[in-house]
Amino acid sequence: MESRIYFDHGSSAPLRAEARTAIESTLDTTGDPLGLHTDSRRVRRILEEARSEVAERLFAQPDEIAFTSGGTESVALGIRGAAIARRESGDRVVVSAVEHPSVLGAARSLAQEGFMSVSVGVDPDGRIDLERLASEIRNPGTVLASVQHANHEVGTMQAVAEAAQLCREAGVIFHTDACQTTGKLPLDATALGADLLSISAHKFGGPSGAGALYVRRGVALSGFPPGDDRERRRRAGMENVAGVAGMAAALSSAMHELPDQAAKQWSLTERLRLGIEAVDGATVHGHPTQRVPHLVGFSVSGLDPEVLLMSLDEKGFEVGGGSVASGMAHEASPVLEAMGVPHTVSTRIGVGPSSREEGVERFLEMLPGLVAELRQMADSSAETLSRLREESEPA
Repeated sequence: MESRIYFDHGSSAPLRAEARTAIESTLDTTGDPLGLHTDSRRVRRILEEARSEVAERLFAQPDEIAFTSGGTESVALGIRGAAIARRESGDRVVVSAVEHPSVLGAARSLAQEGFMSVSVGVDPDGRIDLERLASEIRNPGTVLASVQHANHEVGTMQAVAEAAQLCREAGVIFHTDACQTTGKLPLDATALGADLLSISAHKFGGPSGAGALYVRRGVALSGFPPGDDRERRRRAGMENVAGVAGMAAALSSAMHELPDQAAKQWSLTERLRLGIEAVDGATVHGHPTQRVPHLVGFSVSGLDPEVLLMSLDEKGFEVGGGSVASGMAHEASPVLEAMGVPHTVSTRIGVGPSSREEGVERFLEMLPGLVAELRQMADSSAETLSRLREESEPA
């Protein structure tokens, strides 16, 4: 039985063997893919083979794939690039209230370019209000909307195809952040109706520092950052060739084993949801069925979240927590706030290919006792502090 259990696949997945092999195969190559000599052509071939592979897995065409440094740049390129390219048509951008900080940040940054960002609320399970979305995107001057494929904290899936159709009818460009679903669920950019779709390699076992943006043919995009002719002038700077090769290999590997992994991970997270809900003071967040197979978001009342996470780590369980906007485990979750659960810190379990039923059972067997112990310590500390304050009061 393994001594430590990695339960943070939602943040970053371990590098797949296929990705490592692909990366290593590029390390002795030299050359700029824009060059014309033999080594440059060899590098360009690696780049374009990876582009074709990623495109195939997204049911896209190779020229619809732009490589980026990761999910955050992919989001920024899609949202800023499309909005600025359509500046003459309007100045409004619409996003859901539970988007990843990279999406919210990209939308807010457009204020410096004269744009206005509008947020659409969600229900208690984290699902976007489609009627409100439809109303907002029909407002004159709306040029782009972004709705995540699945939430990064609680795992709730959004009705992306329906949102995309609403945008298409309103003449609005539609972007979706698919970083949490790529490699975890079937992903057909065309069938979803997305104009723009963002992925991040390290979420599905590729290397960090690599990502991609799907750009539907015909969608205008202002380069960000501008500077040279790479990626069809969509972004500047030499591509991370090793990272791109590793990303393509990881995505192919993940999609090959997806049916079996999705079924296994769904079973594991269903068991986790039921077990955590039985713990005193614990609440599981997100939709029970309309969710990704690998995430469980929960909170425990009356406990310092940092103490909980550190205690779990001491027990051998590596679990994610806190607001991903800052990485701080003690900050209340903006996602839960939007879902009607204010002043609450989220904790997230992310299972993956290495996760096993025995690890889940070990976690659920340990958790009630740990929560009770930490709550008793917290109560004792509160009583001691209260007594010291009373003793320090003047007679």
